[in-house]
Amino acid sequence: MEDYTKQLFGGSWTEQKLEILKKYLEAYNTALKNQPFKRVYIDAFAGTGYRQQRQQQYNIQGFFEELEEDESKKFLKGSAKLALETSPSFHKYIFIESNKNKINELEKLRTEHPEKERQIEIIQSDANEFIKNYCNKENWTNTRAVLFLDPFATEVEWPTIEAVAKTQCIDVWVLFPLMAVNRLLAKDPGKISYNRLNRIFGTEDWFEYFYKTRTLDDIFGQSVDIIIKACDFDRIGDFYKNRLRTIFSGVAEKTKVFYNSRESALFQLFFAVGNAKGAPIAIRIAEHLIRKI
Repeated sequence: MEDYTKQLFGGSWTEQKLEILKKYLEAYNTALKNQPFKRVYIDAFAGTGYRQQRQQQYNIQGFFEELEEDESKKFLKGSAKLALETSPSFHKYIFIESNKNKINELEKLRTEHPEKERQIEIIQSDANEFIKNYCNKENWTNTRAVLFLDPFATEVEWPTIEAVAKTQCIDVWVLFPLMAVNRLLAKDPGKISYNRLNRIFGTEDWFEYFYKTRTLDDIFGQSVDIIIKACDFDRIGDFYKNRLRTIFSGVAEKTKVFYNSRESALFQLFFAVGNAKGAPIAIRIAEHLIRKI
């Protein structure tokens, strides 16, 4: 059985992602601490609250085997843990996770932060369904929130993004899965994941943006239409950013692309603001952090 005690992540890009989030949460709460709003942090794919990073070991002929279990792994704070440690603090924390084993691990955060036990709400649910319901039911007159959408792959669907934007009260960080989406945009038209891409982008316009039709002559001299994939990671990111602009009050022009050890693009971090009044300063802060970190 898979061990869900800690999640396994690694790479400097993970550090950068979480550092940007941490600094933004601090700035957000500082800016609103004297305002009459209930401030909520929402982590849609909270995991266990921690993450695990492997460290390289020099194990010569097994001399240090007995140390590997304890010292070859470094346990680090995940987004949920970092949010709980943010100062000034939020009034409420909502951690969403679909996996029961990870929910059990999240529950331990209450013990680690007894002063915030009543402020922590842990939800076992599909993130898309919960967020849509929450956005529709919450009284946004006196509530403001920051949402962190950090999926493992392509779980975040466009209706969820629309529900968030409709509140006009949520700042959202979206870690968009560039590599996964690029794979869905297959070179072979017969292998394109049309339905999945429609749910991710909320439109069918992506097809004309990412594919071109060329007319060629076959060996018999007859004209044949050929569909060719005509996109790269930059084009995918630009399309998603423009989609966000259609529904949010403000979207940061500056984004951050994270790469794996082979220099292949994995994710792209986007920032969008629901409230028109607060959008300019929120975007300035977000873009400053994206450039700096």
